[in-house]
Amino acid sequence: MAYKLKKDPIKKIPKGQFAFWIIVRITLIICATYSFINGDKVMGFESIFCFIFTHLWDMFQVFGNGSFIEDVPPFSQTMLNIIIFVGILFGSYFGFFDNFWWFDNFMHVLSGLVSACFGYDFAVIIQKKKGKCAATLAAIFSLMFALSIALGWEFYEFLMDSLHGTNLQLAHYGKETAMYDISKYNGEYGYLGLVDTMTDMMMNAIGGIIGMISMIILRNKKK
Repeated sequence: MAYKLKKDPIKKIPKGQFAFWIIVRITLIICATYSFINGDKVMGFESIFCFIFTHLWDMFQVFGNGSFIEDVPPFSQTMLNIIIFVGILFGSYFGFFDNFWWFDNFMHVLSGLVSACFGYDFAVIIQKKKGKCAATLAAIFSLMFALSIALGWEFYEFLMDSLHGTNLQLAHYGKETAMYDISKYNGEYGYLGLVDTMTDMMMNAIGGIIGMISMIILRNKKK
């Protein structure tokens, strides 16, 4: 079968969700522009990267070529956009990550939950041509998917810290670590960084478990 591109079927997107998508995309463009004007290339490129991610569903539809990827529901993109919007706008630009110790944990729990929900439906979509996907298989896949996303994010933080001198993993002294009592971490920022990374992974796991259980209930309840 010849590879064919198709038009973006935006009519399949619920109007309320589509309006939210547009708001998120415009916000990210403004954030990126603001960052580059003020010389913050890291946040500028991060905003652009997130802007691209707000188009994943559209890319699935346009480049899917009739494959299972086209069956991903628009709601999955909406959930991803919520994470991007809250994390970038409130977390990074409004300083929630620096000013509220709980916000980072909240975002990792939310990320794990959303990733697990997406992973569950994704497993069902992949399997459907071969028959009904067992709830157990979908649940395991959803949790592993959530943990994989968490691992990928920690890779990103490590690379940004190593290549661009950021302090996303809190491994060095800086404004990001001002709220911490370093004496509780053996007086070592390296140990604080380790605790931060492992806490992030555990928060994602908690969110993933919540999302997994929620999807088992929602997708398998009797009509």
